[in-house]
Amino acid sequence: MELILLLILQQISAAASEQPADSPGNALAWKAQQIIHTQFHLPISASTLAKELHCNADYLGRVFRSAFRLTLTEALHRQRVRAAEKLLISGSLSLTEVAIKCGFNDVGYFRKIFRKHTSLTPAAWKRRYCKEHINSA
Repeated sequence: MELILLLILQQISAAASEQPADSPGNALAWKAQQIIHTQFHLPISASTLAKELHCNADYLGRVFRSAFRLTLTEALHRQRVRAAEKLLISGSLSLTEVAIKCGFNDVGYFRKIFRKHTSLTPAAWKRRYCKEHINSA
């Protein structure tokens, strides 16, 4: 038991020493995350993020994945879907309007990404969670 615990501690310490929390790469990843959270509704790609942060897109992708265990695209999609969920609950916008406000230019692609993240289409999600939202109020 002690040996297993020792091995686990060694692996944790080795992983922590690979990239310190205050490394330039980690700071870059956090800046990219901040941009994704605030500008998800704009056309963002790895290359536009890299340009804005004055670095190489491949390098940014590597440090972001190392810091968050997600690709830049996955993080962007996750943020856009979260925003879409909130807009769908409000109920006042059409599916096309929700897609556009969340940074998707194509409603079909929006449906595909939304379903991938929630296991429901936007319409099914809205039916399910608007009822719950109304019943809990």
